[in-house]
Amino acid sequence: MIKFWTIAILIFIVATFILAKLTLKKQRKEMGDRVWKLWDGRATYWQLLTLSSFGITVGIMFVMYWIGIPILP
Repeated sequence: MIKFWTIAILIFIVATFILAKLTLKKQRKEMGDRVWKLWDGRATYWQLLTLSSFGITVGIMFVMYWIGIPILP
């Protein structure tokens, strides 16, 4: 079970990092500095980014399971 959680957490961190690198500057520019400085602007962005990363993680883990890569004991 430790192997499963290690793989899942690593995939989640990598997906979050890649998505943040690709979207952070564009999102900040679209919102504007005034809205970005407020809590609501940043919180909404990070919530959507976290949910997207979670979905990507679940999708990759499902594909790994479907292909037959042993991730669960």
